[in-house]
Amino acid sequence: MQRVELRIPSIPIFERVVRASAAEVGSAAGFSPEQVEDLKLAVSEAVNNAIDHGNRGDVAKLVAVTFEIDGEKLEIRVSDQGGGIERIDVSRRVVDDATLDAGYLRGFGMYLISALVDDYEVDSSQQGTVLTLRLYRKDRQQ
Repeated sequence: MQRVELRIPSIPIFERVVRASAAEVGSAAGFSPEQVEDLKLAVSEAVNNAIDHGNRGDVAKLVAVTFEIDGEKLEIRVSDQGGGIERIDVSRRVVDDATLDAGYLRGFGMYLISALVDDYEVDSSQQGTVLTLRLYRKDRQQ
């Protein structure tokens, strides 16, 4: 297994560092360009959620991102140091001009993440939330 670990402050500009790392790790793991694009977007959403919702923009709190490559998959863990969440709703929301204008797109990130990765898990406690994302190599799926 190969592992890459990053820790960034809860400052949105550093999400770019994680996104660039996701692209490199995804390519190194042998994923297609389309899968790498999905990976970048899912990781970006997860990191932004950790910064905004988990750590609530507290620059003293870190977001940790771990990429692990094994023979069949890439697993990404995004951890914050926030107070935890009760539940995540990944149901699809109706998006139209009225909802966008009213600012109702909050919470759409988890739906997007769930659509971009093969599977995911959320583990949350008062010490923070860990979002684990998995992408499987398409040529190895049954």
